[in-house]
Amino acid sequence: MKILGIDHVALNARNLDVSMAFYTGILGFKISQREFQKPGIEFFLDCGTSLIGLIQAKEAAPEHYFQNEGIGANHFSFRVAAPDFDSALEKLKAAGVHVLFSKKREKSWSIYFCDPDGNKLEITAWPQEDGA
Repeated sequence: MKILGIDHVALNARNLDVSMAFYTGILGFKISQREFQKPGIEFFLDCGTSLIGLIQAKEAAPEHYFQNEGIGANHFSFRVAAPDFDSALEKLKAAGVHVLFSKKREKSWSIYFCDPDGNKLEITAWPQEDGA
């Protein structure tokens, strides 16, 4: 088997409209033209060569998040160019997004935050690779 990369990550949302507003309005993703959309049920958003799927959760579904502890997913990260890192942090703060942690290390820079459903996300930059 030869994996070429991540095709998509799909997230169940309590309120698809709220999640779409967050992922398109704050994070700047666009609705993909590559995949079929089902308004009110699911959307696919372009994320570089990958996709983010947002799916309306069933009301009776048990809660499950990308979290720090326990079995299951911890978080996933979006990459930005190092020169865009500080403006990404400021945009999150200006939009009222609670930033859990932000740090510039020697090799990688990170901003951790949550989406409206409590899924832990990260924005990462690699300054040495970007020549910063």
